[in-house]
Amino acid sequence: MRFLVRAGQGVGVIGDSLQVRGVISSSLVFNVLARLTGIDRSVKPGRYLLPERASEYRVLQLLSRGGQQPVLVTIPEGFTLRQIAVRLAREEVCDSLSFLTACQDAALLRRVGIPGASAEGYLFPDSYLLPYGVEPAGVIQTMHRRFLEVAKTLVPDPRSLTPDLVILASLVEAEAEQDTERPLVASVFLNRLKRGMRLQSCATVEYVLPERKAVLSQADTRLESPYNTYLHAGLPPGPICSPGKPSLQAALHPARTNYLFFVAKGGGRHHFSSSFDEHSAAQRRSGQR
Repeated sequence: MRFLVRAGQGVGVIGDSLQVRGVISSSLVFNVLARLTGIDRSVKPGRYLLPERASEYRVLQLLSRGGQQPVLVTIPEGFTLRQIAVRLAREEVCDSLSFLTACQDAALLRRVGIPGASAEGYLFPDSYLLPYGVEPAGVIQTMHRRFLEVAKTLVPDPRSLTPDLVILASLVEAEAEQDTERPLVASVFLNRLKRGMRLQSCATVEYVLPERKAVLSQADTRLESPYNTYLHAGLPPGPICSPGKPSLQAALHPARTNYLFFVAKGGGRHHFSSSFDEHSAAQRRSGQR
């Protein structure tokens, strides 16, 4: 039977869970033996394969030896905190709700060096070897440390990668599929900002929807949220996903264009336009109007 021991769990909680699942006969005997033998101080977090039925002492011995090795967890570019939480829970690294709560823990964010009220956008998408049952704070620290490592390859001082640049990079990540188009998408958003135009990014609306949609409705674009860039001018108040290195690079070095619009044309590519008339024609060709 597969059994997960989380960091910080006491033998009392572990024993109760083992009894409920039928691995041991008595949580009381388990707890007493753990204290008499001193194993209560050496139970290690991790994922274990335990016999269906075993003596309390045998299980204590197994739990004191350590569980399976860390699991390789891949966080794709463009994942939101909610998606990261689901992935971590699926791999039994940490509880999803605990992770999301930690991502908004002001004291933890200050300690780690993440600006703002959330870790959204500051946990780098990559593959990580993570222990089973680890505290969420450890995952956040590991992923943000990787964010800083990548930032140092782009700018001399990671602090110059301002919150606005990370927000812009997250928009680019959410809207562009091709690396070659990321600087173009960044230029569209920046050009619109300079002209005082609303960004009207579908990705910012999708961020606040309960579930993602292939095509937004008119009602979706009228959803009241500070992240809805159809309603509110400027950048959203925070990143909307985890940008990868190409998107961070695009935010730092956008293309120099006059583009103000883009529309998907298939194959993960977009048509870019400088005028509304040209954009409308591109929409008609793509079947969006």
